[in-house]
Amino acid sequence: MEYIPNTDGLMRSTLRDTIRRLHRVRAKAGASDERENQESSGDPFQDLTNAFIQAATRTKNNINERNEGCRQHGQDHMAIQQSNEIRKDLRQMEGTLVELRKLVDEAEHRLAKENRKKKPKASKVQLLERNYEGRRSQYDNCVTALQNLQNMDAQRIEVDKGQINTAEEMQLGKRAQLRQQLLGMRRKDNGNGETLGPGDVELVDNTTGGGRLQDNETTKEQMQTIAAHDAKIEAGLSRLKEGVGRLHDLAIQIGAQIDIQNEMLDKSEQTMDKNTQQLRAVERRLKKFIKETRPMNCFLYLCCVTLIIALVGFFLVQFQVI
Repeated sequence: MEYIPNTDGLMRSTLRDTIRRLHRVRAKAGASDERENQESSGDPFQDLTNAFIQAATRTKNNINERNEGCRQHGQDHMAIQQSNEIRKDLRQMEGTLVELRKLVDEAEHRLAKENRKKKPKASKVQLLERNYEGRRSQYDNCVTALQNLQNMDAQRIEVDKGQINTAEEMQLGKRAQLRQQLLGMRRKDNGNGETLGPGDVELVDNTTGGGRLQDNETTKEQMQTIAAHDAKIEAGLSRLKEGVGRLHDLAIQIGAQIDIQNEMLDKSEQTMDKNTQQLRAVERRLKKFIKETRPMNCFLYLCCVTLIIALVGFFLVQFQVI
């Protein structure tokens, strides 16, 4: 009689499995809004940031659901399973932060490399600087969001500080249900020491507590702390989404600059190819002209040699050398 099975945890687990199956069915049916079918944006930093935001949102919801389940039912099997999933998501987010840090370092390296040039382009330096600052700010927001989630997950209930005692709350709920089942119904007294008929009964609730946790004096401070953490995480996620939008616009500008440079390079290559073809045509004409004039050149060489021999013989005869 002292143990009442926790059917709410089983219902939540069944609903979660059903939702996951529905997501898989929608993904296989061709739904484009599922996480498995989301296409890459082409920017690794933006893809990692979107994955971090999704993991942070999922982790925050799981933490809230687990904490609410612990307040209502205690540390049951469902809470342990949710804690394992939360720790798994936190480790995944830490790995995502490592990859984001590498991309931030690459952006900083490109900016430093451009600044080390003798004549750096001001427009390119400005774009690289904006890209680096945006990524660094986005990375800092991700780190802050992860710290808030870790603090929210690490927040435990301590009885000696007047906070919520999950075990006591669970036992209180069990006792209230038992009291309602065994002692909740009794007959009214008519004032003469006699009771009324069995149909005239009243429901007496002798339990204490109840109501919203936000209105209870012992739990009000704890709920305010949780709400503050929740607000910080929501603000961090909003900043991350805004940063993703700014980085997307910056990536579009960088892509436009790259397209312009590619067009200039294509025009330069086309001009070089055209000049190369012209030089090859001139070279072919020169070779053809030399080939055609080669017999005439031989005849001229022979005439020149004959003329030289005749002049030498004429001078030798005039000077009576021979």
